[in-house]
Amino acid sequence: MPDPTTPAVNPLPAAVIILVLIVVLGECYMAGAEANLWGRSDARISLIRHVAFLPEVFQRSLSAGIWVPELFLRLITYPFVHGSLIQAIFASVFTLAMGKFVGEVLGNFAIILIFFTSAIFAALGYAFLTDDSFPLFGGFPAAYGLIGAFTFVLFSKSVGILSQQFLSFRLLAILMIINISFALFQSGPALWVAELSAAVTGFVAATIIHPGGIRLIIGKFRSGRR
Repeated sequence: MPDPTTPAVNPLPAAVIILVLIVVLGECYMAGAEANLWGRSDARISLIRHVAFLPEVFQRSLSAGIWVPELFLRLITYPFVHGSLIQAIFASVFTLAMGKFVGEVLGNFAIILIFFTSAIFAALGYAFLTDDSFPLFGGFPAAYGLIGAFTFVLFSKSVGILSQQFLSFRLLAILMIINISFALFQSGPALWVAELSAAVTGFVAATIIHPGGIRLIIGKFRSGRR
């Protein structure tokens, strides 16, 4: 007989709730400002200007040997402000879904570490692997970091021959194909570079955080050669 005190659905990790709550509070503030209840009606644009990552400015600053703290702070603030409510909702859904799965395996600290590490390397990849000057903002890069960690968890638990285990990468592969396809048919910024950089970072970070993760990955590739 099932324990009546056991919840039917596992609760969300606290780290995921906090990350998404920051986005929700920001969207509430901007919605109120746009409705002229407080602040300025252009609150969204103003916040993006203050927290978005500026790749061109960042590169020029480093090239000139000028280390501006604000530019480095933007590496971890840009995931919390979005261009629209729809973008915020989809990014939050990805964060909730992937964060819940990753958190149940790796814990709350891992979620925070993967989220911000992925955001940082996504921004750096976007700055140094593309020529785009368009600001980077929104939670999708950091969410892709969690997808990378999610992929590691699936891969670590997979069995069978190596080619079958690579099916763990299906979700990530499908999302990246969609993003790259859109980029090829549009003239917008190469945001997929940031998202791919984040996904790789998330996978690597999860491998390092998971006890014996590096040994596990090496063992899988060694057994696949036999």
